[in-house]
Amino acid sequence: MHVGKKTLSALMALTLTASLAACSASTPADTTPAATPSENLVQTSSTPSVDEEGAKRTEYPLTITTYNYNKEPVEYTFEKAPERVYAYAQDNIEILLSLGLADRIVAASGMDGEIAPELADEFAKIDYHEDTGVLSKEDLLALEPDFIAAWYSTFSDKRLVDFWHERSVGTYMALNSGCRGGSGTYQQTVADECQDILTLGMIFDVQDRAEALVAEIQGELDNISTYLADKDRLTVAVLEDEGGTYRVYGEDTLGGNVATSGGAELAVGKHGDNGNISAEDLIAANPDAIFMVWYNGYTVNDTDYAGEQVVELITENPAFASLDAVKNGRVFAINLNNVYCSGMRTLDGVLDFAQHLYPELYQ
Repeated sequence: MHVGKKTLSALMALTLTASLAACSASTPADTTPAATPSENLVQTSSTPSVDEEGAKRTEYPLTITTYNYNKEPVEYTFEKAPERVYAYAQDNIEILLSLGLADRIVAASGMDGEIAPELADEFAKIDYHEDTGVLSKEDLLALEPDFIAAWYSTFSDKRLVDFWHERSVGTYMALNSGCRGGSGTYQQTVADECQDILTLGMIFDVQDRAEALVAEIQGELDNISTYLADKDRLTVAVLEDEGGTYRVYGEDTLGGNVATSGGAELAVGKHGDNGNISAEDLIAANPDAIFMVWYNGYTVNDTDYAGEQVVELITENPAFASLDAVKNGRVFAINLNNVYCSGMRTLDGVLDFAQHLYPELYQ
C-alpha cells in the first residue's frame, strides 16, 4: 500500500537517523562530532512500504537529492529501479556488488586496487574496463545506461549531471568525493559512507540488505566505543608523505573520522587545520602511533612505497628516531581505499586503527 508523498518521509528519516547516528557514535567527545545524520538525509518523495514477508520495499517514483558539478544539490526522480548501471571507483563498484546488483552493472572502471576477496565471484560477472579511467561520454551513451554511480570528479565539464538527467539517466555522487565542497567546508564522516550504502539500497529497492551492511559497521563501532568508554585513547597522526612535508588526514577528512571511529585521538589535523605539516611539526606532536597512507603506484621522490614499505619513510628516517611511535613499534601502513571514499572498506579502515591500537580487544 502506498502511504502518500512527503518531501522527507518520516519512516525513512527514522531509519536513516538511527543507522547514521550509530555510524558516528564512536567519535571522541573532545573532537568535532561527525555530521548530524539529518544534515545528509536522502530527500525522497516516497515512503517505503513493507511486503507480506516484512521486507522494506521502495515505492516509486522516488526522488533523491544528489549534486551537480557546481557542487549544488539537485533532485532526480526514479520511476523504477535502475537496470543498466555504470559504476565508477572502488567504493561504488563494491557497494553495488555487496547489494547483489552485479546483473545491473553494464560497465565499470576506475578501481584503485584488487576487488575484495569475498566479492571476486560477483566481480567476475561484470564488464570491468581494466585500463580505463572514466569512460567517455560517447562510450557511455553507447551503453545506454539508466544510472551512473560515481565520484564528483567523474562529472567534468564533458560529463555534466544535467546532460544525463535530461536523458533520463540518474546519477549519484559519493558524498565524500568532494561533491559538497572540500574537507575544509564539509566534515567527511563514516556516517556519509553509511549514507551512500543506504541511498543506493533505496534506489535499487534492496533496503534491507543495505541496512544489514550498515549494521555490521555499527556493531563494530559500538564494540570499540564500549571498550574505550573508561580508557584513555592513544594519540595518532594519519599522514601521507608528499616528499618533505606530510599531508594530514585530520578531523575534517574521512581518514581522520575513520581513525577516531577506530579509537584514535588525533594528534594533528584538528578541526579547521587542514594544511600539511613539517617533520618538525610531527616531532613536536610526538603521537603514540603513526599511520602512513599508501595506494597503488604511490611513490616519494621516485621511490615506490606502495605497501607495507611505506612505514620506512618514518622508521628509517634518523630525524624521527626519538618519536614514541618509532621507539614503540607503532608505525603502520594504511591503504587509501580504507580512508577515502571507503564504501565497503570503511569497516576495514576502522579495524586497521582499532586492531593496531588496541590489539587486546581482538584477542
